[in-house]
Amino acid sequence: MRRLLPALVIAGSAVLLASPAAASSIPVANASFETLPAAGLTSPCGTGCSYSIDGIPGWTNGGFTGQFQPGSSSGNFAYFNSVPDGVTVAYTNDDLISQSVGSAVQGVTYTLLVDIGLRASDLQNPGVAYLVIGSVQTQAVGLVPTPGNWSTYTATYTALAADNGQAISIRLAVSPNGPQGDFDNVRLSNDLSADTQAAAVPEPATFALLGTGLLALSRVKRLGRKQ
Repeated sequence: MRRLLPALVIAGSAVLLASPAAASSIPVANASFETLPAAGLTSPCGTGCSYSIDGIPGWTNGGFTGQFQPGSSSGNFAYFNSVPDGVTVAYTNDDLISQSVGSAVQGVTYTLLVDIGLRASDLQNPGVAYLVIGSVQTQAVGLVPTPGNWSTYTATYTALAADNGQAISIRLAVSPNGPQGDFDNVRLSNDLSADTQAAAVPEPATFALLGTGLLALSRVKRLGRKQ
């Protein structure tokens, strides 16, 4: 009977661990744009300031897009008072900056966070960010930053049955009413929806099975003491 002990412990542990999954992050390549193109940022724009019109490592981009070090860490506040993460951001004057990050699973909620800046010299609308799952595009929303500063924008979407297996991507774009979009610190996470979490909770019969197993385990222990 002592041989039953490991099996009962394993079975009981499996049931106890069958609880809803917690939120977890989804890797985003070069999320803060600190990895520079091979040629570096070759175009100067003032004290400590430089930019590229080049491919962004880890992302797909074209047109007048690239990476930008505004120089705020060197005391140059002509563009931004600070940078949210590191010294480099991404910018676009016309084309999309995008990245595919995996496939959607039905019932999972995906949350995108992006820091979007408003250049001090523009005084117009900042850029826009989208969470895209299949053909569904959800725009991130947030408080419009004051000139020279940044705000965190958020997009949330729960995958439906039709979205299962569809590609997940992030898109960063210039606003139709703004000359440039500036972005930093891109984060993506997933979490089970409330309905999916409820479905993941063990049924009463499962708890009854666990109780039966624990009772048997108690009897095994008593028999072991008598031998």
